Amino acid sequence: MTNKEKYFQFCDEVYVPIYSKPWWMDVVCQPENWDVWLYESGGSTFAAMPYYMETRGTYKYITKAPLTQNNGIIFKINNGIKLETLAKFQEHVIDAANGFIESLGIDVYEQQYHYSFDNWLPFFWNGYTALTRYTYVINETLDTEEMWKNISSSYRNLIRKGYKMAEVCEGENADEFWHLHKKIFEKQGLVCPFSYELWIKLYNSCIQHNCGKILYAKDKEKNILSILFLIWDEQSVYHLLGGSMPEHQHLQTYNMLTWEGIKVASQMGLKYDFEGSVIKRISKSMRQFGGKPMPYFRIRKVFNPNIVQAEAENQIRAMNEK
Repeated sequence: MTNKEKYFQFCDEVYVPIYSKPWWMDVVCQPENWDVWLYESGGSTFAAMPYYMETRGTYKYITKAPLTQNNGIIFKINNGIKLETLAKFQEHVIDAANGFIESLGIDVYEQQYHYSFDNWLPFFWNGYTALTRYTYVINETLDTEEMWKNISSSYRNLIRKGYKMAEVCEGENADEFWHLHKKIFEKQGLVCPFSYELWIKLYNSCIQHNCGKILYAKDKEKNILSILFLIWDEQSVYHLLGGSMPEHQHLQTYNMLTWEGIKVASQMGLKYDFEGSVIKRISKSMRQFGGKPMPYFRIRKVFNPNIVQAEAENQIRAMNEK
């Protein structure tokens, strides 16, 4: 069996976030651009690290795949394992993973890990760095009344306003969604960070795997005021893509649509993950919904001294320009 075939079996035995599932990696990376490292013992797989390989000029990176919040090492952990035994096991696996990473001859390793990964110390011992980032998660979604109480009073008012302005509809037009989402970036003078072709493939795959849904907020004239695309796995619903149409932003229907997304998670008995952002404005908006800030790590190591030098020079230049 190939590593990927073994990984398919591993995914049937262990919780693997949607971003690391083989079908997701096939879509966002292309099958030839991703692979998986396995930690095996006695004929069984106890850890896996799916990774996306990208070439930038002459440099090779293991890095974040498009539209993918996290990859990294996924452990198969027995219930009731002692903390000391767990730490020793994780250290052994991470040491082995580091050996594999260095054997690839890459220039940069950089992966974002799921927030359930909370011990990056063995990486530190191997010369890696970690940048802490945050997502917001509502862990308990079954009690909608309690969740409603946990939303800030100002956002409850905005959600109520949204319901007066629009109704919620489910959509199936992936083409329409992409062009609407593209407008959100264009209003900010930005290029949409993913292609139409990638979006169509991803949407179709999510629908095929019954783990995606488009929501629209529409007014009485059927104008689309805001959009949201949700995805989910066995544990969480993820707030993947969305926003208000620039010409209708003042109507505040996106907050209402977000609340509808949270209710989808409630109906499914899953957590709601806002996907996170370190941008202050966005982060402050997410916390208004009562989510818990959950730290996760972007773990990195640069192996090429030319990149180290270039990054240091860029940082010095930026400091001098302030």
